[in-house]
Amino acid sequence: MGGIFDFLLGYKAYEWRHGIFSLQTSLEPLHIIGGAAVLVLAVVFLYRQTTVGTSRRLKTVLIVLKSAALTVLFFCLLQPTLTTYSIGPQKSTIGFLIDDSHSMTIRDLTRSRSRGETAADLLYGNDGLIARLRESFTMRTFGFDRNIRTVSGPGDLSFSGSRTDITGAMADVGKILNGLSLKALVLLTDGADNGSDDPLRIAGILNTRKIPVYVIGVGNNRVLADVEIHRVQTTGPVIDGGVFEVQVTVISRGYEGRESDLLIEAGTVVVAKKTITHGPDGRSARYTFQLTPQKEESLVYTVRIPEQEDEIIKDNNRMAFLVDNRNKRAQVLYIEGHPRNEYKFIRRAAADDKAVLLKSYLQTGPQKFLRQDIESPQELSRGYPSSQEELFAYDAVILGDIPRDFFSDDQLNLTREFVSRRGGGFLMLGGSTAFDEGFIQTPIEDLLPVTLVREKNLAPGLRGGGRQGTHPTGQKFSMRLTAEGRRSALLRLDADQNTNRKMWTEMPQLQGINVTGRAKPGATVLAVHPTLQLDGNPLPVLAYQRYGRGRTMAITTAATWRWQMLMPHEDRSHEKIWRQILRWLTTDTPARVEFELQRSQYSTGDTVKVRARVHDEHFEPVDNAIVWLKATDPDGVIQDLRMEAGLAQPGDYAGAFSASKPGVYQLEVSSPGFSHQSQSASANFLVTDTLHEFRDLSLNSELLKSIALASGGKYYDLKNAGRVVKDLQRSRESQTVLVQLDVWDMPAVFLFLLACYGAEWMLRRRKGLS
Repeated sequence: MGGIFDFLLGYKAYEWRHGIFSLQTSLEPLHIIGGAAVLVLAVVFLYRQTTVGTSRRLKTVLIVLKSAALTVLFFCLLQPTLTTYSIGPQKSTIGFLIDDSHSMTIRDLTRSRSRGETAADLLYGNDGLIARLRESFTMRTFGFDRNIRTVSGPGDLSFSGSRTDITGAMADVGKILNGLSLKALVLLTDGADNGSDDPLRIAGILNTRKIPVYVIGVGNNRVLADVEIHRVQTTGPVIDGGVFEVQVTVISRGYEGRESDLLIEAGTVVVAKKTITHGPDGRSARYTFQLTPQKEESLVYTVRIPEQEDEIIKDNNRMAFLVDNRNKRAQVLYIEGHPRNEYKFIRRAAADDKAVLLKSYLQTGPQKFLRQDIESPQELSRGYPSSQEELFAYDAVILGDIPRDFFSDDQLNLTREFVSRRGGGFLMLGGSTAFDEGFIQTPIEDLLPVTLVREKNLAPGLRGGGRQGTHPTGQKFSMRLTAEGRRSALLRLDADQNTNRKMWTEMPQLQGINVTGRAKPGATVLAVHPTLQLDGNPLPVLAYQRYGRGRTMAITTAATWRWQMLMPHEDRSHEKIWRQILRWLTTDTPARVEFELQRSQYSTGDTVKVRARVHDEHFEPVDNAIVWLKATDPDGVIQDLRMEAGLAQPGDYAGAFSASKPGVYQLEVSSPGFSHQSQSASANFLVTDTLHEFRDLSLNSELLKSIALASGGKYYDLKNAGRVVKDLQRSRESQTVLVQLDVWDMPAVFLFLLACYGAEWMLRRRKGLS
């Protein structure tokens, strides 16, 4: 019906509704009315006498028809026009933004058509938006995911982008079209925005520039039946055998109460499996696994949930992750006051561990010392290091049964600096002279995770700790694991919790304990004495804490060797525990060059930002270093980038590169330009095909409506998306030319005149009038 109306009146209905009708003549309205009246009177006069007699009724009809035709012709001579706003050719520009990301492949509208296919058909199909608007506007069309690109047709859309950055797309198009009289943006998307900025912020900026955003939501608002591997986190390795803890977060919708298998695979081999029960829609659940990698290298695993029969989205049922099981050779300095079983068995436990090199300084007699596993004759030749350069070369320090007077005050202060500034590990072992009051009010007391007490302040049953025999502190006992100890990977003998608990109950008893005070605030106690207490608190046997950049531990017994001597020779529990302790002491010790990644997971196309820190031999930050970032992609292609000095902190450097391919990347940060010795650090990380696009899968109409509102535009669903054409054409914000449209030549005028003259002629012919 609207099309017939537009044809008869010559112009669109909205142009008549919003236009102003006028006559292009200098005549006054009274003169125009008078002229029309003269025409009517002339017709009446001409029909006063006729050649053939006629009835008054017929004569009246003939006069009306003739007068109407002449009056319309008279008004046509006065040049009637319709004044309205129109879009000047090549002046007003409309920018189209089409979501070209992977989430647009979801088939939630119909099984046969994806969101992207629907959007492309809306734009380029029969009577598509592009064709309907091209007559009125200059069209600029862009596809976007993490970046924007020019689109000339549906063939330029791949719907394979790894991210949807709505904010960046609107901002970039606004800049590109800034000088082209940009009057509006049309945004087609499902709203699966995973950019780093707030799209409402840029929408508000566009509003201030009078550039409204007309948003068309593509997708289904209803919650889709879906199972999603949302996140995978790993910890470790801190324990012998490279056991890693893997935490998997799962979110499901539409499957509450249904069971699924949660699998971890290495290639095609299932290495771990749990049966899980899905919870309420949208609620996350976390599941913990322990893995034991069989190789000391970077290993790629996949977490997977088998696809459900009625599941629409299958791409988010799996997630790959990397376990970097390459071990560095950490150096641990072990100072021991006399030969004893504890010393012998700790060294035996560390002997075959490729991750730890245990260098020891053992006092064998008066002024007699044994150095083991040293790398040069000069190393430890003067005893415990007395300079930063010497001590800071190690990753951790262990103090065994060694008295306070073995150390100078400067050496104790240096040890505190080793932990707090260097970031090294520190452990004090139980023994006859360990934890005694000689260390009170020294830097060692500051380092320890437990407080030290003077013997005179102890009850008689607690004095003389560290002895053996019938004294309460020298009796045999089975240490009791705390709740933290039962959960800790540090004390894990087996990946299965039940097996681990059983193995600890079967471990041989310890004998003898050094009495300390309670654990310090912030310290973690993993094991306590089962019966002995001080001030109502069980005596700690194993505790640790953070101290500055480093970490410290206290083991208040000298009898862990019993876990080896009193067990079958093939049992490796003692070796396992001590290797785990040594790795824990050294795993976070920073190197002189260290770096960190902004995130733990990356998708194809992401920008990898690397922050490095460079220190000299005294672990003071170096501001003028030359720092190189070497990135090797999965195909072996190398990028060498010089890192720029950061402004946040001294010694900070920053670099970035694009991870364009999926697979394992190798990173190395090196600084060859100071201290006459090159320093470097390396790590591997995994880049996977995107998963960002398959989270929160339903149409995000709330976000899209907010964008439209903030920008001064409108939101449309697919059913009424065609209205955007009329809204853009009638919008005064997007009409830049005031035009006058001729009305006299519209088809309705011609048809009216034809009808009047034709009817008048036929009536005269039938009555024989001339």
